[in-house]
Amino acid sequence: MLSVKGEGKGSQALRGLLKGLLEKGMVQAVLIPMEIPGGESYAHILTRDPSIINEAWSLPPVIPVQGGRVVSKLTKRGPVEMPTAVILRPCELRAARELIKLNQVKPEGLLTISFDCPGAYPLRQYINSDKSLMKANLEEGLGHLRLSGTRPLCQICNRFTGDTADIEVGFLGAPEGCHYLIAHTAQGEEALRALEYQEEIELKEREETLQELVSERTEARENYFQKEFGPQVSGPQGILSTLHSCINCHNCMRVCPICFCRECFFDSDALKVTPENYLMRAQRKGALRLLPDTLLFHLGRMNHMSTSCVSCGTCEDACPNDVPVSRLFAMVADKTQAIFDYVPGRYIEEPIPFIDYKEEELQDWEQPYTESTTHCPSSS
Repeated sequence: MLSVKGEGKGSQALRGLLKGLLEKGMVQAVLIPMEIPGGESYAHILTRDPSIINEAWSLPPVIPVQGGRVVSKLTKRGPVEMPTAVILRPCELRAARELIKLNQVKPEGLLTISFDCPGAYPLRQYINSDKSLMKANLEEGLGHLRLSGTRPLCQICNRFTGDTADIEVGFLGAPEGCHYLIAHTAQGEEALRALEYQEEIELKEREETLQELVSERTEARENYFQKEFGPQVSGPQGILSTLHSCINCHNCMRVCPICFCRECFFDSDALKVTPENYLMRAQRKGALRLLPDTLLFHLGRMNHMSTSCVSCGTCEDACPNDVPVSRLFAMVADKTQAIFDYVPGRYIEEPIPFIDYKEEELQDWEQPYTESTTHCPSSS
């Protein structure tokens, strides 16, 4: 691992890094977030032009599109033909790494860059608020990563660093006006050496600060799910009450980086039934909610992808009715992943539990099966 110190903070630091990599020929293209002309939101752009990078805002205050989905779109049909630097938040990077395991991202040719993330604001709040102030607050928050007003999951995120990237950009613990560049792979180290950083540095103070904040966030996360949010969704009535305003729009599924099926069961003909079927179900139950199968949709999707959920919060941003779907999924994901001792995106070579069959597993959670029979003597 190579660690060096660079000049500059926030978006300025990331822009300088990307321009340096282009100038040295370490990459030939860059995928980076950029504010759209109207200023209401951001979009990822793919460019080879250093002058465009000057106008990019590589640390947007919101996540309108999950970066893991963008990388999947870029490489799903095959790897990039020229070396490309990709700027991703930590949760976006973890999603992209999960998609590598699912053969939805081809990593060859990509140089991944991530950074200490102070969180993101709710998308609706950003659209209706002072955008300049939010951008300034986010840049200011890079030095301590305690940014108020961010999405609920961001405030309890305990995996907020880019330590799985080829190059990690560290702001926490760095001197004023500076940042750290940390190479975690041979590819990242080669890129930093090409930029001619001479002096390697120790990161003891940064590591101590990080550990303190990780412990603080982990405790806050456990408290939130166990004592605040968890009781709200406890039992069938609790979860139904939490999901009562869901309109079955499936926005949460469509923006999720881990949901990638070509055709979703919940949009298939299997759930397109006749009026007679609805009437029969209504008669059996006494009444039938329309649109139906809301709970089935969420439980089915949860079962499908909870081992790979990266708690990015994008699904909740996309919900038109403010259903706390990201918090529900993150809480379940934490429990599911703990069973398998699995952290999504941690190791590329670590298989996803639901596609890695082990005959002897989950014994601690199994319910013993006892076959009982009644012997009936034959009649004479």
